[in-house]
Amino acid sequence: MRFDWFKIAAFTAIALMADVSSAGENDVLYWMINDSATVTKGDGTEVTISDYFADPTVATSGSDFAARIRVTGGSIQDGQDVFLDLYIPGYGLDVGGGEYGVSFTDESGYWGAGVPTGNQSPSGDYSEGTPEYCFTVELGNIDSSDNWTTVATSASATYSSLGAYIHESFGLNPSAMAVWTPTSFYTPVPEPSSGLLTLLGFAFLALRRKRKEA
Repeated sequence: MRFDWFKIAAFTAIALMADVSSAGENDVLYWMINDSATVTKGDGTEVTISDYFADPTVATSGSDFAARIRVTGGSIQDGQDVFLDLYIPGYGLDVGGGEYGVSFTDESGYWGAGVPTGNQSPSGDYSEGTPEYCFTVELGNIDSSDNWTTVATSASATYSSLGAYIHESFGLNPSAMAVWTPTSFYTPVPEPSSGLLTLLGFAFLALRRKRKEA
């Protein structure tokens, strides 16, 4: 079940310290998406993220939008789905919850996923790897059965390039932490269907035959 940041009660310092002691020294990536983000569509036009979500071809009835972080590189195999987990203040780690992302909400004048202080995602497991681990923010449309459809993605960022947003432990004062806030997203490029590939193959063969006849 996806995590809605502002539906969780405000945490106390005592509860947070208890969670930190169990979390160890794992690094934490602070990240969020706010209303300054834009999405470049397949035709090259750029729109605000709110306008993009309002597009009836993107939004579906009874669904919500959420953001999650996909991890690639290192020891992760091609095609393997790996996402950063989420830390919920006052609760602890939501292991596996990263797959369903953080819902976009409007809270106290702020709109986005994890605004205004950012989400906390343990990232220490991906600090070293050859090739280096990379993080990509995916924006998705998620229905009542938690089925996810990716509608836009950010550019990938390496672990080392995000050093300013990675901290050694869960912060007692999240508002003081630098937060990774990607602002540019792009619609996924659809893979050609098998039927289209077949048609392209026939077209290529026909072209070769014409050249030989000439």
